[in-house]
Amino acid sequence: MKKKEILDAINKLLEQYEIPNGIGLELEDYNFKVNSDGWKKITVNEKEYLENPTADIWEILDGEESGEQLFTFNSAKRETKKAGERIPTDEEFRRFVKSRGDIKNLKFAGFRYTDGSFSLQGANAYLWSASEDSATDGWVRGLYSGTATVNRYSGTKANAFSVRCLKNK
Repeated sequence: MKKKEILDAINKLLEQYEIPNGIGLELEDYNFKVNSDGWKKITVNEKEYLENPTADIWEILDGEESGEQLFTFNSAKRETKKAGERIPTDEEFRRFVKSRGDIKNLKFAGFRYTDGSFSLQGANAYLWSASEDSATDGWVRGLYSGTATVNRYSGTKANAFSVRCLKNK
């Protein structure tokens, strides 16, 4: 048995007995990012962003969230796979992220709508899980600057959210 298979089996047992945290599962200390050299600069509502050539990843250039990147569901899966990283599943998020305090160095980067507008920067953070809800939606965790609560949403895959990978792949 491979290490990942063993950890997955242990985590299923932990879930069965409602032990809150999985063994060997921990989030990275910072959000996932890709190299943005050469990306096009765009302006939306008087704020500047970088946009990748395929227009499915954006980097925030203004404010406290400067440097944070927002990914569509498909770009998040593609880029983390290229980097050899893994996004937690919806179930993994449920088991080991109970409050905002469980996520180190949280940046409230908001998100990007499919119409090209950006929203809730400085107030909310949204993190993709690796799990799909449907052909058009994926599961997202929402965190807010004013509360410790972690909420779960079904988000349109074409919207762009932050990504936090697992330390142990």
